[in-house]
Amino acid sequence: MFIDFSIRNFGPFKNKVTLSLESTSLDGNEFNLLDCPQVSDPLLSSAVIFGPNASGKSYVLKAMEVLQLMVRAPMVPNISYPWYQPFRASKTSFDAPIELGIRFVTGGVKYDYSLSFAADHVVSESLCYSPMGKRAMVFDRTGQEFRFGRTAMKGMKAIADMTTPTSTFLAVAAQYNNTVCLTAHRGITREMIILGSNISDILNRVIEHMNRNPESKARMLRAMRIADMGITDVIGSVKTRKATEFGNDIPPQVIGLMMATGNTEVSQTTMYIEHGFIESDVDRDLLKFPFQIESNGTMQLFCLMGPIIDALENGYTVMIDEFGTFLHSDVAKWIIRQFRDAANPNKAQLIVNTQDQSLMSLDLLRRDQVWFTQKDMDTGASELYALSDFNGVRLDVDLQKSYSVNKYGAKPFILNEDVMD
Repeated sequence: MFIDFSIRNFGPFKNKVTLSLESTSLDGNEFNLLDCPQVSDPLLSSAVIFGPNASGKSYVLKAMEVLQLMVRAPMVPNISYPWYQPFRASKTSFDAPIELGIRFVTGGVKYDYSLSFAADHVVSESLCYSPMGKRAMVFDRTGQEFRFGRTAMKGMKAIADMTTPTSTFLAVAAQYNNTVCLTAHRGITREMIILGSNISDILNRVIEHMNRNPESKARMLRAMRIADMGITDVIGSVKTRKATEFGNDIPPQVIGLMMATGNTEVSQTTMYIEHGFIESDVDRDLLKFPFQIESNGTMQLFCLMGPIIDALENGYTVMIDEFGTFLHSDVAKWIIRQFRDAANPNKAQLIVNTQDQSLMSLDLLRRDQVWFTQKDMDTGASELYALSDFNGVRLDVDLQKSYSVNKYGAKPFILNEDVMD
């Protein structure tokens, strides 16, 4: 389960910001609380981040994706990280390290992992855990100097000797099956599902997951029915073929480039969506539409429900950029409600950013579930803060109306001018 995530000197976030799913003492929407014995207060089932364009909403999720990239696997020595993006509008931060930290629970144990990295090497890294409820160090790293906790000492020195300046120790230790590090690694890389704004990027993965898991497919179809899509079945496959097998369908220049880079295989996706139009007078096969002609909303919901159901079935955290872009607001609200306690036996969590202000409702969310990003136009630095940071926000307040009059900030300031003046 996700507890909190901190960012410093990444993208627009010059100073440290923290997104927390620890609940506050505020009342309201108790069904959005998930019991977690490893922390003192219940955790929130979801968090929704609002804010104007270019205020940093997407960078919260990008930072989490960067953390996954840094720990997923050991890096090649002597490289520069393409995702090194420090705050650029200050001399003190332009070439300073990026700092990321996450606290989470997996397998009934709380973990605390932090990482600091420059353009081409790890500056510092640490992992602590609480196997018996008491915090203990697993390892602590500064540059290429390592310290290890007593309970996790076995084999660590040999792993440190194999850890290059560009690789995280967590990635190397997980590769060599260190039990504690492998569990933490899985918690970060597998149990946190991040979906970018281009949902179609995951289409092939969703089709393959659907075909491997009949129960998940049944739930996906149920979701499409509940959302009033009129869909009765989805038939899809992903086949990998040699580029040369496509003949003239792929230009020879493209094939030559693929051969030069060693990437000679192409994934071919086939998918049909069957509609249950009961009064249609055409043959049943004609009601199976190729996915290319489906609406953006249909395809987004299909692609979202694969990872969402994966999260609900396994108790994962799913994070979605630009949530609800092509979805009706009622469908977006319904998705958020799937993570409430009664419908969520495995304690999955949802973190999204959105421009859909209709989700800004205290009938749907608690005050500590509503978050904002705002950029200081003088310094270029963004901040991240929760509605619960404001005093006196009552349960009966109209959040949308209050937000529209700039009561909580995080609104664009649009000049009263016309383009053609």
